[in-house]
Amino acid sequence: MAYFLTDDNMKIFYEVKGQGKPIVFIHGWTCNHMFFKKQVEELSKHYQVITYDLRGHGFSERPENGLTMERMAKDLRNLIEFLNLEEVTVAGWSMGTTIILEYVRQFSCDKLGKICFIDMTPKVVAEGDWHRGLFGDFSYKDNLNHIANAASDWPKLIESFVPSLFATSGCRIEEDIKWVYEQVRKNTPHVVVDCWVSMSKQDYREELKKITVPCLITRGEESAFCTKDTCEYMNKKINKSKWIDYSKCGHILFMEEAKKFNKDILEFVG
Repeated sequence: MAYFLTDDNMKIFYEVKGQGKPIVFIHGWTCNHMFFKKQVEELSKHYQVITYDLRGHGFSERPENGLTMERMAKDLRNLIEFLNLEEVTVAGWSMGTTIILEYVRQFSCDKLGKICFIDMTPKVVAEGDWHRGLFGDFSYKDNLNHIANAASDWPKLIESFVPSLFATSGCRIEEDIKWVYEQVRKNTPHVVVDCWVSMSKQDYREELKKITVPCLITRGEESAFCTKDTCEYMNKKINKSKWIDYSKCGHILFMEEAKKFNKDILEFVG
């Protein structure tokens, strides 16, 4: 097992497989590096594929503090520098997208070659004329209730959260949803609450136009999280962007349609 040390002395687990152009996959809230197992197996035949566990997740150290998007973007920067990566493709799913947008806020697109966003909005909470949050109209009240539920009864919240990751018509592969339940149950409440609070208070709409590298926007057509309107907005705001929808897929489209997603990444990275 390999770890690197961040500049605030936090042990972060990572794995590298394959050779060639580097791709870093960044997992979502409550998840871990193994969620990209279907990508690593195929894409490492062509590229250097790097996966890692965000602080507080998986095999990485679980601190009491620093579970913020600002710090996690610095962790990503530390990983890129530790592995001496240049022109790296970063692919972020859900909260992983938020971390990439925070990276752009802090470091512009330095050391990045391409970006892939997987089923995520640049602003979680809807307010005013912004109706492109989670589920479209995820209000401040909705957000507060979600935080309270995660803090008071995380195991109960898992029972509704995990199925929502898949297509609204249901998970097609029983083995996948059983595995996701198993992985998500490994989390601790203070980590998931702190991360959600930090993520949900962010507004990265201004960062979209600061993206200067090619960008692939992906969305599940049956996603309960990311609306079509959100992707249209992002596609208009980002220069050199391409948007792909995945039919019969939800938030976790890269697991539901791994073969198509891997093919699209191959074509995008080149």
